[in-house]
Amino acid sequence: MRLLESRVLLPGDRLREQDLADRFKVSRGPVREALRILEARSVVHIEPMKGATITRLSDDEALDAVAASAALFGVACRLAAIRCAEADLAKIDEKIAKLEAMVNEGYSPREFFLQTLRIGRAVGQAARSPRLMRMVEDIRFGAPDYFGPLGFTSDKLRQEALNSWKAMRTALAERDAASAEALGRKVHDDALAAALLVVA
Repeated sequence: MRLLESRVLLPGDRLREQDLADRFKVSRGPVREALRILEARSVVHIEPMKGATITRLSDDEALDAVAASAALFGVACRLAAIRCAEADLAKIDEKIAKLEAMVNEGYSPREFFLQTLRIGRAVGQAARSPRLMRMVEDIRFGAPDYFGPLGFTSDKLRQEALNSWKAMRTALAERDAASAEALGRKVHDDALAAALLVVA
């Protein structure tokens, strides 16, 4: 997964067992097992006699993935409001401060988008539900590559995203589970809506 998250490998890329075995200095057996696990999570697609490729979503699949991810992330935000500790809030504050510094400073839409993902992960960690966050990440795998950065192409859109994350932080600190859940969905929905306007 590290190669996928770091963008060394992209949706549609073919995965050759021997290349992966050489890269990680293991035999092909563990690579084959890892590919089966990733196939079960819909991260890769394995075809007999052709091998494995990284899953590439259609436009409709990507939109469906974001909708499902928004619902699941909303649940994670609700749990974070109930379970977060001061240390979690401090991590979230640090990441929001970095996002705020990026609003008007010439960062690319992709860099800004990736920082919003870091905040989302920090909120997810505060939920104390690793399985739920794996589900969020698995279900939206590949979808952000299609339109994620497009939601942050202007200072106005970036400021709106920043305001939503600040409101999320407030909801978490106040243990307002209902607002946290609504904001968890909102950050997904707003970014998607802005991206769709760009490509329309």
